[in-house]
Amino acid sequence: MKYFFILIGLALFLFACDKKGEPFAEICSNKVSYKLTDTIRVDNCSKRYTKQRWLLPDGTISYGDYAYFIPTTSGVFTFKLFVSNDEFVNDFEATKNLTVNP
Repeated sequence: MKYFFILIGLALFLFACDKKGEPFAEICSNKVSYKLTDTIRVDNCSKRYTKQRWLLPDGTISYGDYAYFIPTTSGVFTFKLFVSNDEFVNDFEATKNLTVNP
């Protein structure tokens, strides 16, 4: 019974944090660390969006559900994703830093 109340409390907390209708931006990748010979793929795992825009580490802009990036040096690379929908014209942003090792 104790676990039942914990689950109910967690569900209520998550429900209260989820702003209905508001886009939620999220970037997914299958790894956090890559090799210099890898092609990096990042996916849009956002919720409640109709428009999306990627800003890749080299300044390139992409509009797909996912984006590819081929690093030419090692280091930490920042990927940004902006999402919005028809009700919320402001962008909601997600940022993900991925490491490329030699």
